[in-house]
Amino acid sequence: MQACPRPVQSLCLVMVTLAGLTLCKPLLAQQTETDENADQPALIDDFRSGLKTTVASTAAWLDSFFAEGIDADAYNDAYGSLTLRPEWDEYDGWKVDSSFRAKVILPHAERKLSAIIGRGDFDDFINAQQTTRPTVIRRDQADEEWMVGLGFDPVVHANHNVSFGAGFRGGIDFDPYVRARYRYEGIINERSEIHLQTVGFWRDSDGFGIAQTVEHDFALSERWFNKFWARGTFAERTQGVRWHASEKLYYIYHHERAVGAELWWYGETEHPVPMQDYGLRALHRSRFLRDWLYLEGWVGLHWPREQLNEHRRPRWIVGVEFELLFGQ
Repeated sequence: MQACPRPVQSLCLVMVTLAGLTLCKPLLAQQTETDENADQPALIDDFRSGLKTTVASTAAWLDSFFAEGIDADAYNDAYGSLTLRPEWDEYDGWKVDSSFRAKVILPHAERKLSAIIGRGDFDDFINAQQTTRPTVIRRDQADEEWMVGLGFDPVVHANHNVSFGAGFRGGIDFDPYVRARYRYEGIINERSEIHLQTVGFWRDSDGFGIAQTVEHDFALSERWFNKFWARGTFAERTQGVRWHASEKLYYIYHHERAVGAELWWYGETEHPVPMQDYGLRALHRSRFLRDWLYLEGWVGLHWPREQLNEHRRPRWIVGVEFELLFGQ
């Protein structure tokens, strides 16, 4: 086996770098004005470009196991997202959550083969939905580790697709996984859409599992938008069915800004406390400095309970999320 390449090592520096960038908004804003006048890219643009280049280089290294002599420019269609979420919870205190996901279509098999690189929760990774799940849902058993894999998309249509994947997670632990995913997207009427997704998976550390996700988007008017999201997961590591649910209502007061309210629930059916957490929050989401950089802030209350002898009471929660998109 080849040694881990420098591009993979470089990805480990991504989260720390972005944290420094997001703490320098005044400097970035001033630099943006200067760079626009000088027609030169700002520091944050260079960071985004470097991130995409690192992902493409890593994909080229992965592809080198299967083919030789591929032009490096063939991997320039890498795309993905990077998020950083500082948060204060009266129940847990301060924490900084982060996630990363990138995909590169490899120039083989009629462009149906792809390399996938990410860091974050394993459930979100195999469901390809790191930004759909509400960021405030507790993840006490989350696997915050790097994952690398290959995906194969034999069926890709406008309203449904089938995808297979395999890879490993856990760094030197080399915990392999495989998954099969089917996703359906349907238009109910001119205001309403539904998205259904089923994922079957296996990984060496905890056996087989299945996850079902349901999303429903409804436009109440030109400015009001409602989104319902729910996922149930059953696997050997879960206590019954682990489920998450969220209901969001947005008011879009500007084409780049929206305020909203959210209710969410979380639990496991055979856990000693089946309803482990629920809460509500007010949030604001907008673009930040660039078309591909988003900022979301929130404040709310939740009612966590992990043990039977624990008294459930309201706890404050305050946080912010930076999301950087790169590629197409």
